[in-house]
Amino acid sequence: MTSENGGGGYGWANAAKDFGAGVRLHYSREPRMYFKGSGKSFLTVPKCLTSGEAAKWLIEFLEAIRPDLVKDGLYKELLPMVDEILTKDFKLMCEEWDEISVKQWVEARSKSPSIKYLFTALMAGYCWTGNADYTWENGSFGKGAVMFRIWIGGHGSMAVAIPDPLDGICMPIANAIRDKYECEIRCNQDVSQVIIEGGKATGVAVKQEGQQDKIIRADRVIIATTWLDYPNLFKIMPASLAKNMSEPLKQKMGGVFLVTGLNDTVKLDGAFFLIYDPKTGSSIQGGCAQNIEQPWNIPEGKQLVWSYSTKSEEEFNRLGLDGIAAQMNENFEEIYPGFKNAIEFQSPPKGAAYPSHYRFSSLPKIRQKSPDVKGLYFAGECTWPMYGQITDGTAGTGANVARMILDADSL
Repeated sequence: MTSENGGGGYGWANAAKDFGAGVRLHYSREPRMYFKGSGKSFLTVPKCLTSGEAAKWLIEFLEAIRPDLVKDGLYKELLPMVDEILTKDFKLMCEEWDEISVKQWVEARSKSPSIKYLFTALMAGYCWTGNADYTWENGSFGKGAVMFRIWIGGHGSMAVAIPDPLDGICMPIANAIRDKYECEIRCNQDVSQVIIEGGKATGVAVKQEGQQDKIIRADRVIIATTWLDYPNLFKIMPASLAKNMSEPLKQKMGGVFLVTGLNDTVKLDGAFFLIYDPKTGSSIQGGCAQNIEQPWNIPEGKQLVWSYSTKSEEEFNRLGLDGIAAQMNENFEEIYPGFKNAIEFQSPPKGAAYPSHYRFSSLPKIRQKSPDVKGLYFAGECTWPMYGQITDGTAGTGANVARMILDADSL
């Protein structure tokens, strides 16, 4: 997801341009929404160039999923809320709303049950948190607002690098940086710990097979990895890091992923889709047909569908991996009749119930400049401030940390 207009979003794509890296992008079509059991066709998420049109589309969304909640005066109440999302300074929006829940944001502006349902359902899909109850209580409104601006507000787009993130983004940018600045980039280094001496990060220890760890000294240490790796990198975790990481460990959700290979007897719509349960407002499944969205990866005459389902910990444990996979296939059959008969192979369902959605929650995030340890920075996922979503948001933190280190407003 690339955010194209300021606020530090579009970070890796801008870096590619600045360094002269050869990055090619494939832009996806407008996402689609489907409402389980409705019998209605997909609802396309359009690009709305004004707040008024975006508010009208939200009412169309509500009419499609829960028409009983469409009330007189809804547009008048929605318009200022939509306008606030679309016109607020992007950087400030991400900083001020990232640790604000959907519930806190909505209740500060409206008591309408219709608006509560509307934003909860939207953010259940936009925050990738799936479950409506969890989203209302814990979903980050800032993260959802980024997606709102990308998908509805015309402020960005969904894109993938060709042929994949590693060869399409990481390597071209790394090579361009190395060529431009003659710096050393080491790959496949197994860091055992961050060395902290006298309250300052002074380097890292790197494992060497059959030998003592090698110490690499540094003026500053920047950690760019998944948040679950942080505890493994310190003998004693910095106090603020330990405090921030204690809360998400109590909040678990179950994510299941399926890859399905099909013959060509069923026609797929390749655009990214979200399937909703109208009764609860939960986003129960998402995915896309990669043979359409990323055709260079798929053999001719074959189809490949990637899909995910996000469940509450309770639902995940009740249904199990196979039960959730069966539900996902039933949903596919409803969307694409004949889907089951077209299956040639399907990956075993993968997933687990763990704090995987911390990055999209309203819980306090890891501060990019450590308040405890001098010279220690965090530029990976689940850090604050983060001005985007998924790949772009995480990669964009690198530029943000560079600004902090250089004490510069821009690079």
